[in-house]
Amino acid sequence: MTSHKDLKAMKRYGNIIDAIIEQGNMSASFDDVLGDLKNESRKAFLRERKQLIIDRLAAAIRDGSFRITHVHEMVVTDGPKRRVVQAPPVIQRIGCHAIMRVVDQYCYKSIIPTSAASIKGRGMHYLHKIVCDDLRLHPEDTAYFYKCDIHKFYESIDQDIMFECVCRYIKDKTLLPILENFVRIMPSGLAIGLRSSQCFGNILLDQLDHFMKEVVKVRYYYRYCDDIVMLSGSKKQLWLWRDILLDQLAILKLTVKDNEVVRPVSDGLDFLGYVHFGTHSLVRKRTKKKFARHMAKVKSRKRRIALMGAFKGMAAHGDCNHLYETITARKMKKFSEMGVTYTPADGKKRFPGKMMRLGAIVNKTIEVHDYESGIKTSQGEDRYVVSFFDPATKEWGKFFTASEEMKNILDQISDIEDGFPFETTIISEVFDGNKIKYKFS
Repeated sequence: MTSHKDLKAMKRYGNIIDAIIEQGNMSASFDDVLGDLKNESRKAFLRERKQLIIDRLAAAIRDGSFRITHVHEMVVTDGPKRRVVQAPPVIQRIGCHAIMRVVDQYCYKSIIPTSAASIKGRGMHYLHKIVCDDLRLHPEDTAYFYKCDIHKFYESIDQDIMFECVCRYIKDKTLLPILENFVRIMPSGLAIGLRSSQCFGNILLDQLDHFMKEVVKVRYYYRYCDDIVMLSGSKKQLWLWRDILLDQLAILKLTVKDNEVVRPVSDGLDFLGYVHFGTHSLVRKRTKKKFARHMAKVKSRKRRIALMGAFKGMAAHGDCNHLYETITARKMKKFSEMGVTYTPADGKKRFPGKMMRLGAIVNKTIEVHDYESGIKTSQGEDRYVVSFFDPATKEWGKFFTASEEMKNILDQISDIEDGFPFETTIISEVFDGNKIKYKFS
């Protein structure tokens, strides 16, 4: 029988250690990990030693000696579920984060568009919109659904199969032993909570995704982490696909839970936090009940506003205006109906997206769309803020630059008709021993 192992091999990447230990990537990883710490005194202690920690981690990654030596377990609550997760010491967590920030970029190039979870720019609402559009635009072809989720996914992953899968993407001889350490840190399965496990789980099931889409030709196929949904106009077809899916999972030594179902979409497809009915989608019953209970108990006005904002975000992506008004006694207004615009007092342009460090987008192809000059920041005056779009993640971003070279180039391009937007790759160069400058290429 044809299997996902018969698919065309992925491109394998090597020589990526330099991108991992680049100062911008290491610094951003340090900040990301510390941002999740609750202990303020611990954060302050580590920040004082930031450069020393980064240098030591970079040296260990460069020579291939970096390892996660141990993990500690903790219990976390995820909705109605209680999970035991594993986390390494903070400094080792920073090293793992720095490695996977770069590895993700290479591994996720192959991920199918209808797969999401733990992928930048592909969250719950990203996939929710795709499912809603397919249900509304193709009702006859999506009248029935098959839904399953994998039994104890991370705990059940075979480490030999997992590392073999990693080797299909990465060939860097210095990096591979480090990644193998991430795979084998637990006696069996993958460590839940380790930064690398999210990526590894995705690329393991990506083989299955490609097989079901490209070989079996399942047009309406969606995966969010280990939850899988297939849509069809025929129940019989779904049962046939289900058997193939289970055979392919068996090759990976994985099984599905006994709650798998084939049902009409009109009965309600519970997926991605919503129940989909084809023509509309509603927030899960347990989500709205939990919100209503919290609203009834909370006395603090500030806390009530925070709760309403969070629920409004969920309701806005479903057909839940009436529900929101019923629970909160407030009408959900559309911004487009309010006629409100903003004109900055200083006359400066405001750009969408989050502010990025230049080091975080080194060697990435981006589209530069606009810029604003004469910006004063805590780092100095007369800086430029540059607006860009990342075609890979479909996200907007911006960065500050004080580089006279970059500023001069931007000014020249602004004088060229149709100069913006333009495509470029930010590169870094080391000068004067250990200083770094960034430029367009």
